[in-house]
Parts: sequence; structure tokens; C-alpha cells
Amino acid sequence: MSSVPRKKLVLAIESALAIVIIVGVVMYFVNVLQKMPPVQFSPRVELLIPAGLLYLFAHFCWATFWVRLLHYEGVHVSWWIGLRTYYVSQFGKYIPGKVAVPLMRIGMLRYFGGHPVPVAVTAVYETLTSMAAGALLGVLFLPALGVLPPEISGRTTALFAVAALPIGLGVLNKYAARIAKKRRGPDARPLPAPSVFLLAQGLLHGACGYCLLALSLGLTIRALVPNPPELNAEAYAAELAAVALSYVAGFVIVVAPGGLGVREFVLVAALTPRFAGLVGPDVARRVRDVDSSAVGMAIVVALVVRLTWTIAEVALGLLLYAKKPALPPPVQHAEKPNE
Repeated sequence: MSSVPRKKLVLAIESALAIVIIVGVVMYFVNVLQKMPPVQFSPRVELLIPAGLLYLFAHFCWATFWVRLLHYEGVHVSWWIGLRTYYVSQFGKYIPGKVAVPLMRIGMLRYFGGHPVPVAVTAVYETLTSMAAGALLGVLFLPALGVLPPEISGRTTALFAVAALPIGLGVLNKYAARIAKKRRGPDARPLPAPSVFLLAQGLLHGACGYCLLALSLGLTIRALVPNPPELNAEAYAAELAAVALSYVAGFVIVVAPGGLGVREFVLVAALTPRFAGLVGPDVARRVRDVDSSAVGMAIVVALVVRLTWTIAEVALGLLLYAKKPALPPPVQHAEKPNE
């Protein structure tokens, strides 16, 4: 079987699995909402606008880290070009397989001196680092959700391992790049090998992004839920854990385009106990034991969060795409700085 038909087969399988996941989640949501007793929603739309802006600022934290990686690898595009490429390429995450984003970045930067290899490698490291930050925050603040007993949710070893993944890969990559450089000769183009110190800083970029996403989720909750929980440190910690875990889960399930369905399902599971007032002495109860009104309320919040974030992302992406920069003259690739 040639590579082209194989790629088409893989894409077809991934698309079919994505459809199965989305349809399954939608059917579950519809079933719950049909059983949900009437709830008096009094949406405050004015809170959804800053919620959408906070989502864009969260991605700004991750976008700036990617541009820093590009600069480190000798792809010295302007900040405007780099940020524009990042936001526009987010459209690619809605294609199953999660490979369209780096391909779009390669295509957009090839006119600005962006060699395909460092562009692709930095895109992968940026994604892994932001997901690692989300995994770390999710486990650190998981006890605040009350979904699992503290004896389970307090075990953070596995998530610390996930958070260390990009740094570990960075160490191995730099070691492999040094070996390859000796074998390829002094005139060969250096292989991409991000600085371990820079990757560690990327965890801070990622953490800042999730902190903003938590604020966005908090605003959405308070825009929709009657008598919402008081906005305090405990509530913020729970919302940070919920948004981080749901975002990472949507990425881990590769076939889900943009985490569609998966992210909402995890977010509903994380928010339902809080809406039912189960945080605290009754944390051992599971989502299936909670009354349908709490589950339905969590579903509404999850769907509105997705809608708000998507509208903000699409609006900015289309605006930046329409603002096409002038093509520069051919440029030389800069050498990477020595450590």
C-alpha cells in the first residue's frame, strides 16, 4: 500500500472515530437535558465578552512562547508575523489528527524565511509544553474539585512526569543534535534543539495561559448559573483544575478535532459536583449520583464556553488572515546562539 492511500485511510479512520465521539457526547448531553427540570437561567451576556477576550489572551501566552522558540532556532520572523501565524493556524486543530496546525505554520512562514524543520519542531514543543503545564496544574488543584477522594487526587507523581516531558525531550534532543552535528560536518544546518532553560520558561507561559482560561470559565459560570458560587480562591482553584484537565484531555484524544466532545465531557464531569454542592464531606459520590439539574447546568456551561471561545478564536483568526503582511525579500537563516 502506497503512502498516499495509507494516509487517506488513517485520516478516514480518525474522522470516523471523531464523529463517533462527538455523536456519543451529544446524545448523552441531549438525554440529560431532556430529563433536566426547568431552571430559570438569567444569562449575563456582558460577562461573555471578557470571557472570550481572556481566551484569546491565554493563547497569547502560548503564542509568545512559540515565537521565542522560533527566534531561538534562527527563524527571526517579526512578532507580528509570528503571532498572526499562530492564531490563524488554530483553524487547523479542527482537522482530525492534530497535524494540520504545524503544516499551516510551515506554509505561512515559508515566505518569511521559516525553514520547515524548525517551524514544525517548535510547534510540537510549544504544544507539548502548554499541555504539560495544564497537566501539572490539573493535578495540583484536583483536590479543589472534590471529584475524587484526596487519597487519590493528592497523588501528583504521574502528572509531574507529564509536566517534565517536554524538558526531558529537550535534553534528549540536544544530545542527539550534538551527535548528529559531529557526523554531518560543521557546514550542515544545525538540527532544532530548544534550550532546556527556555522549555522550563515555557511551562510558565503555559501556566499563565491556563490561569486566564480559568478566569474565562469563571466569568461564563457567573454569566449563566443562578446563584453561582462565590468568587474566591477556592472557587478559582477548582475552575483552574477543571479547565486544565478538560483542555489536556481534549488534546490527548488525538482523533477529537479541537478536543470537541472530549473537552466538554470532562468539563461537565468536573463542574457537576460543584453545582450540586457536593464539594466537601460527600466527595466520594460520583457524577452519575448527582441530580440531573446539576449535570444539565454543567452541560450548558460547557457548551457556552465552547461557543464563546470558538467565536472569539474564529473572529480574530479571520481578522488576522485578512490583514495579510507584505512579502519580504528572501532572507538568510540566522545561526542559532551558542549556549
